[in-house]
Amino acid sequence: MTSCFAALEFLTILRLRRGPTALVREVARGLVWFPAVGLLLGALLLAFDRAASRALPLPSVDVLLVVGLAVLTGALHLDGLADAADGLFGGREPGQRLEIMRDVHAGTYAIVAVVCVLALKWAGLAALPSRVRFEALLLTPCIARAAMLVTIAMFPYARPAGLGVEFKAAALPWRAPAGMATAVVASIVLLGAGGVYLAAFACVVALAFGAFATRMADGMTGDLYGASIEITEAAVLLFIAAFAQRGWIDAFAFGS
Repeated sequence: MTSCFAALEFLTILRLRRGPTALVREVARGLVWFPAVGLLLGALLLAFDRAASRALPLPSVDVLLVVGLAVLTGALHLDGLADAADGLFGGREPGQRLEIMRDVHAGTYAIVAVVCVLALKWAGLAALPSRVRFEALLLTPCIARAAMLVTIAMFPYARPAGLGVEFKAAALPWRAPAGMATAVVASIVLLGAGGVYLAAFACVVALAFGAFATRMADGMTGDLYGASIEITEAAVLLFIAAFAQRGWIDAFAFGS
C-alpha cells in the first residue's frame, strides 16, 4: 500500500502519512494506482457537485468544479501544461524547447494554453446532459490519468535523468497495462459499451499529443505528462457531452 499512498500524495494535495515526501522511485511504483487516484478525485468532484448544486446555479457550479480540480491536484498538471506550451511553441529545436520548459517563468503560450484548457473543461461540463453528469465527473480524472500511462509506455523520455526515467522504467511490463485496465473496467461499468469508446478516444488523444510532443522535443518529459492529463480531461468531457447529446453514450450502471 506504500506505493498507493505515494501515488495519492504525488497527484493530489491530500496527505495521509506523516513524514517526508515519497521518493521518486516509490511514486513510480505507484503508477498502477494513478487511475484509482483519478477515481477518488472524481468522487470528490461529484460530492462537491451534489452539495454546491443545492445552493448555486449550475453554471456557477461548473466553474467551481474546474477550480476545485485544479486545487485538489495542486495545479501540478496545469503547471506542466504551461511549461510544455512555452517549450513546444517557443523553441526552434528540441534542445531549446527542453531548456525553455525548465524556465519557471510563464510566457504567452503558457497563459493561452492554461486559459484555453480550463475554458474547454468548463464548456464540456456546461454541455453535459444531466443523465451522464455523475459518470462524467467520476470518470474524467481516472481516464485522463490512465491515458497518461499510455504515453509513458509508448514514447521515449527526452532527458537522460529526471522523474520520467523512473516512470518509464516502472511502466512496463505490467503497471501501465494494469492501470489502463482499471480505467477501462470503470468506464464499462458506468457507461456500458460507451465506456469502451471513451477509453479508446482518450488513448487516441494521449497518443496524438505524445507523438506531437516527441516530434517536437525528441521525447516526453514530466511537464508533457502533466500536459497530456489536462488536454485529455478537456477532450474527454467534450466527448462525453457530444456523444451523450446524440444518445451514443448513456448511463449504464447508475442513473443520475
